[in-house]
Amino acid sequence: MMRSRAIGVVLCAAAGIAPAQVPQEWTIELQCRSSLDAAIPAFNLPQFSSLSSQYVSIDDEGGVAIRVFLSGNPSEGIFYGKDGVGGLVVTGFNADPIWGTTVEARAGLIAAEQGSFDDGAWLYDTKGNLVQAFNAGGSEGVSGFSGVTLTSDGAICYRGDFGFTSDKIVIDEFVPMRTQTLVAQTGAEYSFLLAPEINDARQVVFNSIPTSGPSRRIVRVESDLSSTTIAETGAMWSSFVNSVGIAQSGDVAFSARRTADSIWEVLVSDGTTATTIASGDDETIDNSSLVNFPPVANSDRWVAFRATDTTFDSTALWVGDGENLVKLIEFDQMIETDLGPLPLGFDFGGLTGKQVTNGVVDINDNGQVAFAAFLRNGTIGVFVATPVMGCAPDLTGEGDLNFLDVSAFLAAYGNMDPVADFEADGSFNFLDVSAYLKAFGAGCP
Repeated sequence: MMRSRAIGVVLCAAAGIAPAQVPQEWTIELQCRSSLDAAIPAFNLPQFSSLSSQYVSIDDEGGVAIRVFLSGNPSEGIFYGKDGVGGLVVTGFNADPIWGTTVEARAGLIAAEQGSFDDGAWLYDTKGNLVQAFNAGGSEGVSGFSGVTLTSDGAICYRGDFGFTSDKIVIDEFVPMRTQTLVAQTGAEYSFLLAPEINDARQVVFNSIPTSGPSRRIVRVESDLSSTTIAETGAMWSSFVNSVGIAQSGDVAFSARRTADSIWEVLVSDGTTATTIASGDDETIDNSSLVNFPPVANSDRWVAFRATDTTFDSTALWVGDGENLVKLIEFDQMIETDLGPLPLGFDFGGLTGKQVTNGVVDINDNGQVAFAAFLRNGTIGVFVATPVMGCAPDLTGEGDLNFLDVSAFLAAYGNMDPVADFEADGSFNFLDVSAYLKAFGAGCP
């Protein structure tokens, strides 16, 4: 496991790290690594395996799942691992795709979209046992499942086609009999629906093309099937990236192009207030690259996203919270692997050029970020980056506690600086002093 200080900009002035703020220090650990080169062994995967363009998912326990291409029989598999230990939990052989690009891990379950059109989805446990098969059909008569997403209690949500003329977004579950709940459908309100995301509260978010009004609308459907408009095109934004992400808190991450200046930005919204995480007018972020891949969010309003880093003209990975923007990985960065430290990134030449990240990333409510990345030796690794949270009473940031930290707290308290609000209630009183002295007495790890 590698402990590293992320490359980035810290926008908050205080030295202390509040629980919801993205820190600068992270540990990064390899979970698996594919290899198509006979001279380079794979890690936690069979030799002659590929992770190219596959989407990685991380559950709240830190376990990651990803689809893997294999050479021969079996032809495909699904990897699940945690803390650097894992392997293929299910495999299969077929001339056509068995699973889709997207798999999702949550609470000991893995949902995998079936690879062929007009098929459904499978639900496995993390040992690879089939828990449930969601075949095409059901009460809503859906087929062609796409964008399968999962709740902790085993319900899935997806966009389904029916009759090849229109779409439905459906929650599908066995309780104990199969039950399908219609969330949205094309017709009077929508002319087109894009792939949804669901959380455990049964909130479903999706991008859409309305039948009238704005050209695009991002909608969150609540558990009672009422709708909340997260964002729509008009005076503020002129376009959105197709895919959006939802946190367990209900916060929604999306990318939008500003109407005023055509600058793309990454945002997180609770349905009332949208916070900008990053934008293309940052000199280190290529504006047009924010169109390519969707951001993901957790319940602390941390948002992870990939974009092109203009410093190296290569993809990179950032995490932000609206105040701190931290670059987790970049081209040429040394990262620990089973083969020792290796530089990140590969130059494919031509129009593809330098690439670091591979596929869509994910984040959990512990702030861990899962990503797949190209290594300089031509292989692809799946990594988990875990934040190293700061020691709250260490207000000087020196790594130890002394009278200077107490002095810094008293100065912040006198100025009503939020760093001194140790009760996190928006006020400053003896309770904050008591909480600070308690934390100071407990020391730092």
